[in-house]
Amino acid sequence: MIACLVFPSLAGCGAGHAGSTEALADVDGDHGGGLGGSPGSGSGAGTGAGAVGCDGLAVKLQAALDAAIDAQRLPGAAAAVDLGGCSFRGAAGMADIETKTPVKPGDLFRAGSITKTFISTLVLMLRAEGGLSLEDGVSRYVKGVPGGEQITIRQILNHTSGLFNYTESHDFLSAAEADPTRVWTPEELIAFSAAEAPYFEPGRDFEYSNTNYIVAGLIVEAVSGKPVVELLHTRILEPAGLVHTYLDGAEPAVPGLVRGYGSYDGELVDTTSAVDPSSAWTSGGLVSNTEDLTTFYVRLLDGGLLGPAELAEMTSGVGALSADAREYGLGLARRSSPVGTTYGHGGSIWGFVSASYYAVERGAGIAVLINHEDGDAKRIVDDLSRILKMP
Repeated sequence: MIACLVFPSLAGCGAGHAGSTEALADVDGDHGGGLGGSPGSGSGAGTGAGAVGCDGLAVKLQAALDAAIDAQRLPGAAAAVDLGGCSFRGAAGMADIETKTPVKPGDLFRAGSITKTFISTLVLMLRAEGGLSLEDGVSRYVKGVPGGEQITIRQILNHTSGLFNYTESHDFLSAAEADPTRVWTPEELIAFSAAEAPYFEPGRDFEYSNTNYIVAGLIVEAVSGKPVVELLHTRILEPAGLVHTYLDGAEPAVPGLVRGYGSYDGELVDTTSAVDPSSAWTSGGLVSNTEDLTTFYVRLLDGGLLGPAELAEMTSGVGALSADAREYGLGLARRSSPVGTTYGHGGSIWGFVSASYYAVERGAGIAVLINHEDGDAKRIVDDLSRILKMP
């Protein structure tokens, strides 16, 4: 059970245990979101959605979100859609089942591996300034990485390093179960990976590994001489106006985190505090909301954070992450959707699932956050995308 509580993306976690009907019987939508010229305003301003109008589109998007949490039997979810002059901020279900507190559009969720895009962006910023080369061996900056002389920073960012995924280590999972409140250092997490054989020689294949982005976080700190959380704020969060995002376990929390859940033996279990957030750090420790995530990916892919050369590096894919992801670049997945090719990332961490993508040619940004680790956020992204595709 602890393996599923810690990182539910592991094979076999929770998929066979549906939440009880009774536990979810009181779940209904909080329709406090809106779609208009300003986020959440509910006004009809803006013409980016076409003939249907912003208000009409908001109704359809909210209905799709309501239907999705019913179909997946989720406690709750929040979603954001930006399209032209229209901005939808919606929510459905419960932020806390025990207190029957509804999810609000601006509520905070654990974002999981969406963190990886933020960290890759920092690395590419340092590269643009000449602080590092993507072809540098990681041992130049981080000690204790097996084969670090042969593994390049590029291979860390695009998951071709071959490093064993520490979240699949039985020793790590046993230690987390023994002491859920334990605060982890990045070096300790890398050591769990180093104790296992690599998947393959560097550059020979593609294998997603959270260890890569723990190493990436240490590289950022080694090159900059500053804590990664400081650079997140000064280089990304503050310039992009992301005031609801923080790296959990590395800085004070921002109020507003909803409760996260898993389903075990037909019952909902609150897994919000199952493991200390330091266990995810720069591989998946961000907390955010749909407003911030949509803004981040739009800003990033429109060239507001990186120059053309770095953005080209980031969007150049090397391998398939899953059946629905065509390619994985440097902390960024290229994925097909009903509104065309999108770039972004998904995430899965105890109690939460996330997905945020931007269709560059369509100019459509979509983010979905779920407070149940068995939820399918990408499926809801597609549900909302189909609404945008309608005439």
